[in-house]
Order: sequence, then structure tokens, then C-alpha cells
Amino acid sequence: MPRILALVPHPDDEAYSVAGTLALATRAGWSCTVIAVSAGEAGQCHNAAAANPAALGDLRLAELAASCAVLGAEAGPSPRLPDGGLVRDPRLGDTVAAAIRAAAPDLLLTLGPDGAYGHPDHLALHRAVVDAVDAAPAPPALLFAAFPSGLFLPQYDLCRPILGNPPAVAPADLGVERPDFRIPIAAVADRKRAALAAHRSQLPGGDPAAIFPPGIVAALLAEEWFLLHRSRDMARVARLLLDIEATFP
Repeated sequence: MPRILALVPHPDDEAYSVAGTLALATRAGWSCTVIAVSAGEAGQCHNAAAANPAALGDLRLAELAASCAVLGAEAGPSPRLPDGGLVRDPRLGDTVAAAIRAAAPDLLLTLGPDGAYGHPDHLALHRAVVDAVDAAPAPPALLFAAFPSGLFLPQYDLCRPILGNPPAVAPADLGVERPDFRIPIAAVADRKRAALAAHRSQLPGGDPAAIFPPGIVAALLAEEWFLLHRSRDMARVARLLLDIEATFP
């Protein structure tokens, strides 16, 4: 039985980026685990009461568990590194490497080099995952969640105050024109939408589409895109993903 590990910066990052792929994989009998490196305690809170950051972190990890349950995946224990502070946390590299060793996945998923929309935590985790995989003696195949060019530009503009001055990722570098793998997810789009809905504290009005500016979520419900970290893993990944009906542009 193949194993997937998805490493994400915060609860909810799994839902928009890889939830459809996880749902297809578990339907095919794969074992899937999601680990959020932080608890998301610095996020906003909509439609739920959280008296302090620690309580919000607890709530968001519970939402992650609910999201994973919808997908048939397991929410692994979060190391609860500081939300908003991953780039400065000296524990990040060792934490990521240990999680990968413990899970021993066949396939590792994380956000790509643009961090979807340039969020510093997303970029820090991306770099830590790449470093851990490159240093491992027998690393898993690594795929990066990717998105169509410009799709996340409205979210980038909304988050501009936290992206750095200047931002680490330029607007023109958001997304890709052509992924290495496309995974059609229409058959499990309802489960992806339900995974998003599980993160109720992050949804104004409780609407799954409200997690991002208008139009983004709708564009993410037909297929998921991925980039391959190492070209030498192409054949291995292709064999795995054929089991869940991936296509290769």
C-alpha cells in the first residue's frame, strides 16, 4: 500500500492544495497522513470562539483532523512551531527531517517554491522540505503543489503587508504555465469542498469559497497540479499516480 505524507505550514493549507489528490489516493487504498507544522494560532477567527492564540491553535488542529477525516486521511501530530515565525525557527529543518523519516512515505507533498502566494511560512517550509529530501540517503519522491499562473494574485495582494519588503516572490513568479502532473479531481470535488468547510474558523460566513478572494476556490475544484522536484523520480511517480488517474501534460 503506497504512503503519502503531506507537510503543510498551517491547518487549511492541505485543503486547497492537495485535498483532491488525498481523497483519490485513500479511495484507491493508499495511506495518507497530513502534518501541519504550525497550529495556525496567529490566524483570524471567524464563526468560532477562541479566547487566545493557544485556543485558536487547538481549534484549528481539530479542524485539520475533521478535514482529514473527510478525505480518509490521518492528521499527524503537529510540532506546533510558531505560526508566522517558521523562517526564524531553528527547529524547522530537524522537525521536517524527523517527520519524513518517521512516516517513510513513498510520496511527499508540500507547497511549491512560490508558496502559493508568497507567504513567508509557506516559503520556509518549502525550503526545509527540499533540504531534508536532498540530504536523505533514501528520500521519497517529492511533489510540489502548483497553481495556474496568476491565480493567487488576488490573495498575494491581500496579504502584501506580511509578505516582506520587498516580497520574496514577485507577482510575475506566482504559479506555473504547465505542471508536470495534472490530477483530475471532479469525482471528489465535493470531498475537497467539505475539507475546506471543515476549517470553519477561517471562513467568513462559513462559505468554503470565502477562504480566498472570489474565483480562486472554484478554479481549484476541477484538477490539482504538481511539479516534480527531481526528474529522476519521474517514472516512479508516474507509476504511483496512474493508480489515481493522473495525467501527464
